[in-house]
Amino acid sequence: MELATAVLVFLFGLCSGAALVLLKQRLGSGSQQTQEALDSCQQENAQLKQNWQDHIAEYRSLATNLHEMSEHIGRQIEDAEQLLNSDDKTPAFPFFSAEATHILKNVSRKKRDKSTLDNQPLDYSSSASGLFQGEAKKETEVSSKH
Repeated sequence: MELATAVLVFLFGLCSGAALVLLKQRLGSGSQQTQEALDSCQQENAQLKQNWQDHIAEYRSLATNLHEMSEHIGRQIEDAEQLLNSDDKTPAFPFFSAEATHILKNVSRKKRDKSTLDNQPLDYSSSASGLFQGEAKKETEVSSKH
């Protein structure tokens, strides 16, 4: 009986050892697959995180550019409104130079006496003067020559 008990214990140990080896192989290969899946998920997570950081940096750059453009447009609008609302009495392109304009503004003008004239101006006087002064020719003489 001792021999039978020893053989039974040996067989029981052999079966339990074989079962443990099979169980370890199945769980061991499963844990290796699980580890590989975990590694791939971590890599995907790191890639997604990097993509999000890149997108956020790009959006921040775009927002900064838009802000600068809106400030520039705002300044241009303010300048245009200022030009429209200004009561500038001097023209943008003056007819005279700055020196001539200054002289013309500061020259004291003599007041004319507004008196009524009884006689005609010399241009319309009865006697001929200037270009209109000439010899009085008869028209018959001129027409006979032709």
